[in-house]
Amino acid sequence: MKQKNAKFTAPMIFPPIFLCLIMLATWVSLVYIETDSKQNIHKSLDTVLKITEEALQLWLDGRLDDLDYVVNDQAIIDLSKTLLARQDSLALSQLRVLMGNQLSKHGDQGFFVIAPNRVSVASMRDANIGTENLINQQRKAYLDRVFEGETLFIPSVSSDVPLMTKSGELRNKQPTIFVAAPIKDERHIIIGALTLRLNPMANFSRITQLGQIGQSGETYAFDKRGTLLTKSRFTEHLRTAGLIGKNELSMLSIRVSDPGGNTLTGFKPTQALQDRPLTLMAQQTIAGNTAAYLESYRDYRGVPVFGAWTWNDHLGMGLTTEIDAKEALQPFVLTRIVILAVLVVVIILMIGLVFIPLWFQEREKRALKQHRDALEQTVHERTQALEEANNALKTLSEVDALTQIANRRLYDQTLVTAIAASKRASQAMSLMIIDIDFFKPFNDNYGHDKGDITLKQVAQIIANSLTRATDLVARYGGEEFVVLMPSTDIAGAQHFAKSIKDNIEQSAIEHQFSSVANFVTASIGVASLTGEALNDIDLFKQADSALYQAKKNGRNRVVVFDGG
Repeated sequence: MKQKNAKFTAPMIFPPIFLCLIMLATWVSLVYIETDSKQNIHKSLDTVLKITEEALQLWLDGRLDDLDYVVNDQAIIDLSKTLLARQDSLALSQLRVLMGNQLSKHGDQGFFVIAPNRVSVASMRDANIGTENLINQQRKAYLDRVFEGETLFIPSVSSDVPLMTKSGELRNKQPTIFVAAPIKDERHIIIGALTLRLNPMANFSRITQLGQIGQSGETYAFDKRGTLLTKSRFTEHLRTAGLIGKNELSMLSIRVSDPGGNTLTGFKPTQALQDRPLTLMAQQTIAGNTAAYLESYRDYRGVPVFGAWTWNDHLGMGLTTEIDAKEALQPFVLTRIVILAVLVVVIILMIGLVFIPLWFQEREKRALKQHRDALEQTVHERTQALEEANNALKTLSEVDALTQIANRRLYDQTLVTAIAASKRASQAMSLMIIDIDFFKPFNDNYGHDKGDITLKQVAQIIANSLTRATDLVARYGGEEFVVLMPSTDIAGAQHFAKSIKDNIEQSAIEHQFSSVANFVTASIGVASLTGEALNDIDLFKQADSALYQAKKNGRNRVVVFDGG
């Protein structure tokens, strides 16, 4: 009898053992899939974050280069010196005209010239003049750095004047951003600061909005106080939840703090905004901890999210890309539900369906991969969009907006490389400087619109006159162009210069107000150096000296630097 019971009991042990093994395998699989999902979520978010940061950096570098060009314009320096010394309505009017032309190129909203005592001495608006500058009121540390010699970006501040919204209405305390640079006199002493008021709703916010992935993903910026510096994707929800006013924008109105609960589900914060702790993301970013964090945390809406973050010292702000945990984990949750359902079936069927869970696990892994692939495809599409934006910004930073030829920045970069190559090859390097004769009377009488058309025509004539891919034609400034000619001696350069002069003459562009002819002409100075004597400063000085001589000798001619 005892032997019979032993034979009966032994097979009964296997189903519980098998069930324990299946449950253990299920738990291990779920832990692995969850961890793998979170790692992939973080990788995707980090990719979007880095691309967005690079795009912002490229945009900012371009704007700072533009500002450096403006702040080194001698006319602007002279007018600023006058206004810093005393109130002068004529100087203010002339400065507004010059700055108005600069502002219109990028759709900027205004400018300030700020005295060392932080008082605005020039602006597009009379109401700003003679008052403490709003940057000093809201971002004093940044303005202090400008007066110490830095050219930098100043994150969002509340505007001191009503600004036009996208709907066309004027509203007070609208967000605004600036780029700022020191104004230096001829002794390189800082005498003031020049700022450009940029439109934060243009490239700055648009670039971060490209970082939106899925239905709830967003990329945004914030400062060390936790203030939101870019537009939130969830502005309407923030208004509904009472986190911002009905007519308020999320930018500058939201502190990236943890409300203590999910406001999407009706949670009402009990703490005042200023008393709430910053979100885990904001605390880690400001503290400089950018290590990967794979768990969810509450964002400024109180919604559980996953995120990747970084602090950019150059921009002076933190950046993060976040997505709702519910959306990000949806593929995993679906997988978990299915796996648990399979486990229930396994428990019911016990031994008869031992291998079914493994089959279902494999099937759901494929489903997870498909969901992950779909998310990666979305990230890829956003990445392409950001890369296209990067390429467009790179083109804007290297091409003159009016003439569509190389600008001074690209010329300066190419000059350094070309000189180094010429020295290595022991070849001559030539440079010509071309100046349109009597262009100011042309603009004064025909108008600036006609003058812009003529600048485009002359730029195209110069470009078409060159036959070698190694030669570079660039707009140096105003009506002045430069042509860089590697591997070209002085005779070859002179030949090219005469060809360009003749082609400009033959274009017969009407100019009844020239003292040389009744059509547009140009004066050209040519210089060439080789070997150890070759350097960018002497090459330009010699070409400029030759240009001066061409003008002195009656214009509409080519003069080669003779060393005299």
